[in-house]
Amino acid sequence: MTTSELTRLIFKRLKKFRYIILAASIILAVLMVWYAKQTPVTLTSRASIFSIVSSPESSSTSSALSVLIGGGESGKSFSGDDASINIVELALSRYTREAVAATKVPSMGNKTIAELSINDINDHLGLLETKIEMPKTQEQLINTGGNILKGGLTAALNKTNTLILTYTGRSEELVRVISYQFIDRISKFYIDLKIEKAKRDFEFATGKVDSLRRVMNSKDYELIARDKTTLFTNTNKLEYRVPTENLIADKQMVRNQYATAVANQQNAAYKLQKATPVIQTLDRPEPPYDIQKKSKVFYGLLGFALGAVLTIGLLISGLIMRFIREETNRMIFGNSPSKATTTTTATVL
Repeated sequence: MTTSELTRLIFKRLKKFRYIILAASIILAVLMVWYAKQTPVTLTSRASIFSIVSSPESSSTSSALSVLIGGGESGKSFSGDDASINIVELALSRYTREAVAATKVPSMGNKTIAELSINDINDHLGLLETKIEMPKTQEQLINTGGNILKGGLTAALNKTNTLILTYTGRSEELVRVISYQFIDRISKFYIDLKIEKAKRDFEFATGKVDSLRRVMNSKDYELIARDKTTLFTNTNKLEYRVPTENLIADKQMVRNQYATAVANQQNAAYKLQKATPVIQTLDRPEPPYDIQKKSKVFYGLLGFALGAVLTIGLLISGLIMRFIREETNRMIFGNSPSKATTTTTATVL
């Protein structure tokens, strides 16, 4: 079989089975359109978050959010002397996701976001998706909800070091609620961290103040006792004057430490009362959202093309395999297809 003969045979076979090819293409096109129609529509919210921290480390040449993300110069943190926490890792962390999943939404039947997310998926199932069973325990429910949120959440920093937070879901109202909950949880984490740090600083400074006060009182008692024992002696002598001067010097040193401790206590108390949000939402996650849905026209054309290609491939596969086999025999054994074989092939077709 020559190439020309193969080409003629292919055209004859395609012409003979053209209606089958057309029918198969139409059937696959309809199936692809139905698949696109059954695929659930998803909505994506987008929020941009910026830091409003005012600290000595922040400068005009470095975005304030770099303080929150744990970047920038070594040792610098989001509130001056606190441990730095990467805001992207915080947003994507299991801690944040499960905290959001456990949040109850009063406007939606006072159900947790985990329950609402599971119901939302079950109400908008895709063609190849299976229904999610509602977990029986609260722990399993929160864990499942956190995994669902993980699949729809993204967090990244743009060129200006602004955090871009997106969430993709199937219900507009639920997407909005979840997006705001993530922002609130991120802000609350930093506020709680500042409060905890200030609380521990206050407790430490208070203990230090009390300890130094007791030391100063003990110095006073010692001075009074020494004054009583030197009542009838010449205090101008060194043996009586030096110990008293040393005690007074010690008390002055303790008094200086006491003043510093009191200042630290007041500073910690001020920070404890002044815990405010450290982030601000620039672009709020409000509708209209980005809608993603499969195009029925595109999938219909794709199905039609695939149906035609697959059907044609099946119809001509036998001819191509025969041509390859004969060419292989010719190259190896020098045999050319016999006239009888050619005639038989033509008769069969």
